[in-house]
Amino acid sequence: MYVESGGPVFAPPGVVPTPGTAGVPAFPESMAAPPAFAPPMAEETSGALAPQLGLPVAETQTPALPNPLKLPVSNHDYAWDQIVDVVSDYFPIALEQRVHIDQQVWTEGRVETPYQVGATMFEPLRNDSVGAFNRWQSTLQTIRRRAVVRVAPEPDGYVVEIRVDRELEDLPRPEEATAGAATLRNDSSLPSAARGAVSRTEWSQQWIPLGRDTPLEQKMLAEIRDRLALTPHVPMTIAPVQ
Repeated sequence: MYVESGGPVFAPPGVVPTPGTAGVPAFPESMAAPPAFAPPMAEETSGALAPQLGLPVAETQTPALPNPLKLPVSNHDYAWDQIVDVVSDYFPIALEQRVHIDQQVWTEGRVETPYQVGATMFEPLRNDSVGAFNRWQSTLQTIRRRAVVRVAPEPDGYVVEIRVDRELEDLPRPEEATAGAATLRNDSSLPSAARGAVSRTEWSQQWIPLGRDTPLEQKMLAEIRDRLALTPHVPMTIAPVQ
């Protein structure tokens, strides 16, 4: 029991009361100033998605190849087929424009792919999610990627540029949320069940850009470089203009 200053102060046994000011109750020392308590600092662990599980913090940094990358080419058909084959190992092909070399016109080649949902931990045979970070991210989130490859011909080879963009799906609510999506309305308009989506086959209209997927770009460039290093030697000749 505590009373105003000037009156008796009753404190529990073993508690020393602190002197109070005029008009302010006197509190025990243990209540007046709580002891400074700082929880022990946890050791920094890896895991940007879930630190308690030890997941990777970020993508693994590897020695980078220049992008665009200049590659020596001695056989046009073989080189182009190898480039397209490498891209098809990761994505389906949506557009393919072969490099065209004429006496006066050299046309840039281009390969485009559609968006594809990233490989998860349960899809070990797919390799479009490079590294543990990207594979865990694609498992816990809906990530999609697409690739665009540009091939510029030069007299002694090709200049290959690979760009892989990735995006995160932005849903209005989690798919597995326990809260109901239906709510009562205040106006007289009733929602039509025919307009509601009943299938998950439709993509969300909102996607958040996550930038370029550098590890996948580097892996594809390295594979193209290694394949073209084994190109059968066929001298490139350009017929003179008549």
